[in-house]
Amino acid sequence: MNSDLDPAVSKAIARSIGHEPPFIGVEYERIQDLHIRNSRDLRGLDPCTSLEVLVLVACDPVSTDQLSGLGSLRSLTVRDSGMNSVSGLADISLLSCYAPRNFIHDITPLMSIPKLLNLDLTGNPLSEESYRRLVPQLTERGCRVILSDEFEWTVTRHLHSKGVPVSCYMSPQGYRFCRPGLKLTDSPEYAHPVVQKSDAKSLLSGDPRRVFQYFADEDLIPFS
Repeated sequence: MNSDLDPAVSKAIARSIGHEPPFIGVEYERIQDLHIRNSRDLRGLDPCTSLEVLVLVACDPVSTDQLSGLGSLRSLTVRDSGMNSVSGLADISLLSCYAPRNFIHDITPLMSIPKLLNLDLTGNPLSEESYRRLVPQLTERGCRVILSDEFEWTVTRHLHSKGVPVSCYMSPQGYRFCRPGLKLTDSPEYAHPVVQKSDAKSLLSGDPRRVFQYFADEDLIPFS
């Protein structure tokens, strides 16, 4: 089974266990914390039955159905990745779900997680239903939700609806654009250009592909 693992998954498991593959069953069962970066296939995590913290950065695709068997999982982070559905999370007793800058539209499955305390949905093209009705319901029941403001959400939704998979979000430095997942760049976690609000607003009319002019791939500087 070890040979079938995506190289990024194998690297993360090796780092956690302390040696290169092959791995044996009992070693998988001891893993409680796993950080995976730039994976294109998340199959093979099922044996990690004690996994409590999973961090996925710049992974694509991300199918939460592949995570549904991780019954001990309490904290999931998926950022700058290709997650477009949270359906597989409904049966996991998560306490925290941090999913900034993905492709999530519908958060209905998250409503079935009774003890969810922390949720980050920044930079996702959420549906009207999710943004205006479901998020307030989660907040009312005590979940701390980090969310794009109306302007960022509107720009993100508009771009995605036009087939331009770029998201807008606010950082301490100002508005930024990012390209989640691995379709447009091999390093979606890097080079998030800072733009003026007027630049972002201009994309709501005209050709939305103009957003690509703000990216300079030769200057891969990690965002903060």
